[in-house]
Amino acid sequence: MALAALFGVSGLGGCISTPSEVPEWFEQRSVEQDASYPSLRDVPIGTTAEVDADHWDAVETELVAAGQEVLANPRAQPATNTEDPAVFLEEARQDLEETRASHEPY
Repeated sequence: MALAALFGVSGLGGCISTPSEVPEWFEQRSVEQDASYPSLRDVPIGTTAEVDADHWDAVETELVAAGQEVLANPRAQPATNTEDPAVFLEEARQDLEETRASHEPY
């Protein structure tokens, strides 16, 4: 059984050969695709990175100040679960009823 499977697989291996001549449309498409890739010769050798330590110290100071400003905002504080959701819903219902009653025509 194993010998038959091995013989079958080796027979299929002969079917997986690439043709020596490719169609003209394939060559044209291949040339178009090759032209669309950037050339590695166009990659700059140097770097344009900012390496001045004073610059990055100033940037860090700005970011820390912005972070402190965000944290100082009351909305940045974590939510507390000390309030009962049922109480909140009841207050919301009362507010809704008061608003609805204020629009009644009588």
